[in-house]
Amino acid sequence: MMAEPLFDSTEFRQVCGHFPTGVTAVTAVAPGGTLAALTVNSFTSVSLQPAKVLFCVTSHSSSFTTLTTAERIAIHILSQDQQDVARRFATSGLSGAEKLDGVSWAPGPDGVPLLPETPAILAGRRDEVITSGDHVIILIDVDHVHLKPTTVPALSFYRGRFVAPSDAATE
Repeated sequence: MMAEPLFDSTEFRQVCGHFPTGVTAVTAVAPGGTLAALTVNSFTSVSLQPAKVLFCVTSHSSSFTTLTTAERIAIHILSQDQQDVARRFATSGLSGAEKLDGVSWAPGPDGVPLLPETPAILAGRRDEVITSGDHVIILIDVDHVHLKPTTVPALSFYRGRFVAPSDAATE
């Protein structure tokens, strides 16, 4: 049995916000062709052999069912000049197909949407889905990578807003 925390969720969120994170765009395709598109900053590599990555998503997300049943998922590492994609994919009330409307994408393996303008893409089959609190951790067995050379740094999120990596270091 867990003891009650000595803080509220707003304070917890503020403390966690002091850790700058990268920003990714996640796309997925579920059986039947349902698409998901969302912005995620809780992403990390897990293993090199075999190649695995993970991301976390709230169980309240409109993309939750699609992501947890998806056969294929792609994670796109966004560059600083792709805030528009991050904001669009973070828009609530739109379906995955609606979020992708107007964004340059092409179908990848098994139809998963791939965003060719992003500097890096990792795609693969959904592996484990682990429930923890109000989120799930989704592991992906990576079988497709794409790297587009660029000099533009990755998009970061710090204290509730998008920033350049140097901005987070000076605040």
